[in-house]
Amino acid sequence: MKTNLEWFRSFKAIYETGTLTAAAKQLALSQPGVSLHLNSLEVYTGFPLFERKSKKMYPTEKGKILYNQVENLLTSFDSVEELLHRKSGDIRPTVSVGVCVELFQYFLEDQLYQFDFNLIAKFDNDDYLRQLLEKNILDFIITNRKNNEKDWEYEDFFVEKLVLVAGKNADVATIQNLMDQKKWSESKDWLRNQKWYGTAADMEHVIKYWKVHFNETPDFSPNFIVPNKFSILKSLSNDNAFSVLPAFLCKNHPHIHLINSPKEVNNPLYLCKRKKLQSPIEINWITQFLHEKAKNLLNDT
Repeated sequence: MKTNLEWFRSFKAIYETGTLTAAAKQLALSQPGVSLHLNSLEVYTGFPLFERKSKKMYPTEKGKILYNQVENLLTSFDSVEELLHRKSGDIRPTVSVGVCVELFQYFLEDQLYQFDFNLIAKFDNDDYLRQLLEKNILDFIITNRKNNEKDWEYEDFFVEKLVLVAGKNADVATIQNLMDQKKWSESKDWLRNQKWYGTAADMEHVIKYWKVHFNETPDFSPNFIVPNKFSILKSLSNDNAFSVLPAFLCKNHPHIHLINSPKEVNNPLYLCKRKKLQSPIEINWITQFLHEKAKNLLNDT
């Protein structure tokens, strides 16, 4: 039986993300495909590599040993693959960007025909994208954190307004009435007893909203974890649950209710790139392109 490099890539992604769903999202594969890769690798090694508990994947001792052996090799291979891709395209440069799925789809997906260079988009959580930027695998990322790395520079990109959203069948009147009267304790208690949607990546938006309104971190987990925020919108269209989303994604959505609040919750976003660029003309072009798209979005709101 021959091995397949993709088995190991899927194994590494599951190990680092902790779930099949998050691994599939990171690799841009289907969950059944990632599961098949893992099953094939376990058959090949002859050992179970993970224990399945409550939808989480916990590595076995054999899994930990295998990860320690292959992690650096796979990261190095990805770097070489990316470098070869760049050098093989001397006529057409390549730019690699790290971004969340929603921002890519909203700002870039239908505009790629305008690019006269190759674009590789990497979707993952902010911490992992920063690691890839540090390793020179990515050229720039869109992030909501502004640190003081000496070799990186940040540009203000866009400020997301985060809003509490309710599904088509939710009891909007009750929570809106509580919010209007600024009954924060009652609002918190009522909301924490509702159904919630979140993404596989994190609960960062919910946490920000909760801290601004209730001065604490939420003590619950979402009932439903879905791949991205567009999935949340689609699911809420037939549900009575809640979530916290960027306002621009919800604009004019026919089946979503926005809960008004006297407290504003903002999520600043930045374009972060290395000071020493490999393709400066193309990177500066795409960052300027993104700035124009953000400006047009602000003018429309």
